[in-house]
Amino acid sequence: MAQQAWSITGHYGNTYKLGLFHGEKTHHVVVHCNNNIVAIDFGVKESKKYTLFLDQQLCEVSIDHTGGENFTYDCRINYDVETPLNLQRKKQREEEDKSERIRLFVAVAILVIIVAFLIG
Repeated sequence: MAQQAWSITGHYGNTYKLGLFHGEKTHHVVVHCNNNIVAIDFGVKESKKYTLFLDQQLCEVSIDHTGGENFTYDCRINYDVETPLNLQRKKQREEEDKSERIRLFVAVAILVIIVAFLIG
């Protein structure tokens, strides 16, 4: 039986212990979080993805069929999908980028004024 385990720290600092069991003969799948079953799937013989929210972050546990009887397993936080937390992060990054552009513009303007005084 294939088994994988991951420890994920959520956005608010909570630690989650995720695990996946994938039967070699039956190909049945059990995904669990902090010892609670969150998904059961039967006869998984192809690539598949299971999603759950951890501290408002979308977590994806994936099974990738790499050919024959071989599988790889992965667990990631999806920062690209439009969740409320990811939209908030995007808005914050845009505001930071705007502030950076304003600071750069002010610095260039001051430099131009200083050069103009030195030349004139």
